[in-house]
Amino acid sequence: MPFVELTTGSGSFNEEEKKKLAKALYDSVIGVYQEVKGMKPHCWVVIREESPDSWVIDGETLTEVRKKQAAQK
Repeated sequence: MPFVELTTGSGSFNEEEKKKLAKALYDSVIGVYQEVKGMKPHCWVVIREESPDSWVIDGETLTEVRKKQAAQK
């Protein structure tokens, strides 16, 4: 049984977007299994959200990066 885990910063996706993302991941994995193995197994998709302050990108936290991006809009 495939297990897909996506880790992202909290607040990156709203509930509807997370549902769409989980469905797209599920469809992709199941599509490959059906093509390669000729079967459709159960598939788990987990979206794990971490604090944006726990992510560091080029020396800046995700919170800082998001603030800069918002200021540029």
